[in-house]
Amino acid sequence: MPGGTNIGSHRMDSMLTPHERRIDRLYGHGGLGVTADSHRGYMNFGLWDEGIAGYAAAARRMVERLGELLGLGPGARVVDAACGRGSQDLDLADRFGPIEIDAIDVTRRNVDEARAQAAGRAGLRFHHGSATRLPFQAGAFTHAICVEAAHHFDTREAYLREAARVLVPGGRIALADIVLARAPRGRAEHALVAAAAALWQIPRSNLVDLAGYRACMERSGFDVRSIENVSAHTFPGYYHAQRQPERRRELVRSRGRLGASVGAMMNYAAHRVYRAGLLDYILVAGQTRGGL
Repeated sequence: MPGGTNIGSHRMDSMLTPHERRIDRLYGHGGLGVTADSHRGYMNFGLWDEGIAGYAAAARRMVERLGELLGLGPGARVVDAACGRGSQDLDLADRFGPIEIDAIDVTRRNVDEARAQAAGRAGLRFHHGSATRLPFQAGAFTHAICVEAAHHFDTREAYLREAARVLVPGGRIALADIVLARAPRGRAEHALVAAAAALWQIPRSNLVDLAGYRACMERSGFDVRSIENVSAHTFPGYYHAQRQPERRRELVRSRGRLGASVGAMMNYAAHRVYRAGLLDYILVAGQTRGGL
């Protein structure tokens, strides 16, 4: 593990903040196991480019696109924040390897499933811990990736500062993330955004527009290389995929009726805020200051 620190499982649990415990509960629900899950363990909205058929292909395309933005290639040392069940790291290793990946997630169930998926695979290591307190030495990595999770962190800026710390000078970062398309206007729009943020466990300080996002990146030690708005290729496709009857039945088997209902409300809330013109999905590429 590049510059890593072994932290006992029970000790790590006790170090989680109240917000991280809520995230753990949100994503640590019971499951069918990756092999029995039609989503194949992916947890992003998917990038529904032309020709993409089905959720798993869209989710895989999202991960591949971020790898392309990073310029990943053999010999890269990657830190993945909020790795979920590890499907994205297996994809990155297969597509861009051989590479080294240290992946971290605050949800223990996800880490256990990721380790099971990657059993016997060299170069893939999964850690239970916090993205805002990365247990790695400064300059341990050449690349950092965060797939649709930085909006959950308390805070996004705390994560970005940690990412900058563990990257080499000139190290690259790529994120799939969300921003406010514009400030809400009126009581109804403020209530809509607040309800969606509560369902998705998004801290208020992370609800920024594009200008605020750029400023956050720059304060954290990154030069922004590119930002691409892919909203039309994410929110609608995911919304409709989650509403398919077979997926709804699968979610009931996996999470129970209450958990499936919460998931349906989250899906509806995200789509509703997007349709109101209040939410954008962006792909971001940045680089720490200083040359490799």
